[in-house]
Amino acid sequence: DQLLNFLFNLIKKPNAEQRQMIITGCVAFAKHNGPIRLEAELLPQCWEQIAHKYVERRLLVAESCGALAPYLPAELRSSLLLSMLKQMLAEDKSEEVRAAVSRTLGLVVAFIDDADKYGQCYDLVVSSLSDAEKVVVDASHHVFLPALAAWAYELQILESKLLACLLVHINTHLTKVSNSLSGQEDFEKVLRQEEILVLWVSAYEALLTWQTASILQSGPFAGEPCPEIEDEAMFRSPLSSQPLLDLSVIVGDGDEVVRLRALFDRHVGQESWTQWKEVKWLLTDFLPKVTDFLIQLSVGLSKAVSSFIRLLQDLCQLLGRTFVNSKIRPFFNTILSPENQADRPSSARIAALSSALLPTFVCGVLNCFPEDQAVMTSTLHRLMCYMALNVLPMESIQITFLVLSEDKRLHSSLVEVLWESLRSSTVQVRCATASLLELLVRDMDESLVAQRFVPALVTLASDDDMAVRVASVGGFGSLMECAKHKSLLEKAQVQLASFLDEPVYEEEHVMHVELIKTLGRVGPNSEPMFRDQFVLPRLHILSERNNSMTNRTKRRDIALELLEALRTLACCFIPAEQIM
Repeated sequence: DQLLNFLFNLIKKPNAEQRQMIITGCVAFAKHNGPIRLEAELLPQCWEQIAHKYVERRLLVAESCGALAPYLPAELRSSLLLSMLKQMLAEDKSEEVRAAVSRTLGLVVAFIDDADKYGQCYDLVVSSLSDAEKVVVDASHHVFLPALAAWAYELQILESKLLACLLVHINTHLTKVSNSLSGQEDFEKVLRQEEILVLWVSAYEALLTWQTASILQSGPFAGEPCPEIEDEAMFRSPLSSQPLLDLSVIVGDGDEVVRLRALFDRHVGQESWTQWKEVKWLLTDFLPKVTDFLIQLSVGLSKAVSSFIRLLQDLCQLLGRTFVNSKIRPFFNTILSPENQADRPSSARIAALSSALLPTFVCGVLNCFPEDQAVMTSTLHRLMCYMALNVLPMESIQITFLVLSEDKRLHSSLVEVLWESLRSSTVQVRCATASLLELLVRDMDESLVAQRFVPALVTLASDDDMAVRVASVGGFGSLMECAKHKSLLEKAQVQLASFLDEPVYEEEHVMHVELIKTLGRVGPNSEPMFRDQFVLPRLHILSERNNSMTNRTKRRDIALELLEALRTLACCFIPAEQIM
């Protein structure tokens, strides 16, 4: 006892290297003296120091528990050791210690044989994932959660217990976010709730490789030899930075992954095949629930939307193009796409199209495989036209375009979608096209802007319908904000001057309002010369015109927009002669 006490207290505040040295000595003692003396002599040393005043000592306790777990009797691992770690996770004030405890719990779980302790271990995972400190959450993500998934997989309760419970947590936190938004609560609170929701979606995403392994290894083809493969690379799993979440580690090795994925792809590619339990859970439980979540989710919560996009994109990449095109894509198409473009949308379809479901489907499922890019662009165009024709909120389409535009390889395809929409005979579709051009021009390469965007905007600006011309104003404003080449700036300036000077627009109140909004937005972000020689003088002219306006309502509208524009410009340095 005294020697062990001396070993444990050898260094007052042991660093990581020194702790490892002490733990090596403890493991050597455990190997040579057996579980009885380990329980009687070494465990008390750990128990006595779980509340030690020095963080380094408590870290030593947490790390020792993981190292000694294989040498303890099974009943002690699932009772005394688990109780010690549970207490430290709940009570220790140091996030470094709680993170170490979380990692140790992952090691301990791997040695627990008592299935009745699964529920208690799950509660500990929830506790560590709910910790306020990122370092603790990360430790749980990378070690404890995958270790619990391995145990759940071994117990054949991965889907029914672990994954299903994670979906319950996602639903709970999604409801909190939705309630905070509808209750018009403090925006900071909404953002905090959104971050928690993202954390739980990420937790499920982390276990997709385990879910995939469960589907592959339980399939009726699992015992068959590997079929002939033309391109082996397409069946290799994406590498993970975390070994416990790497599919090749989970199933054994990379070649086994190739064999199982190739057999799965061949099996689900048949005209008729019987679903087994794990696939059925995915199609009849997981996908419907995720769909309900996305319909509830406000499309404006960008971090949450991005987390669901990653979730579905990772799932699709793991299960392969054949399964996605035969099962997952049709599932979402049924909800979002009408059989006939002329059909009026039901209330359920309106809710789906206006929600986060649309960007998640297009960006997470349709944009998953490069071979399906034509399907993605045609679906995007069809949904955009359908929503514009039925005068539905366009925010979900706008978010979809913005997310896709983050990938420069898709820029040309997105431009082609807008050019196709530009040719529509329907005013609503052309107006929607103008609003999307306004959004996308900021992220595009200037050569593409010059060759495709500016001609599209000019076409809209000369449209027969005044509403379409008005809708094009914002696009020219965005061009003024982001373009660097003088020729592009001049083209935008000429068009805006045309809207202001041509007699045909003199009585167009809506055009004047849109021009003032655009000039007010552009002014602070544009070249000072353009602001001083174009924006300010034009606003002055519009102000003078408004003074002679006889319609009081229109005069008031213009005055309010002018006030807002000038308030925005007030933060800029303006030469004295311009003010006078």
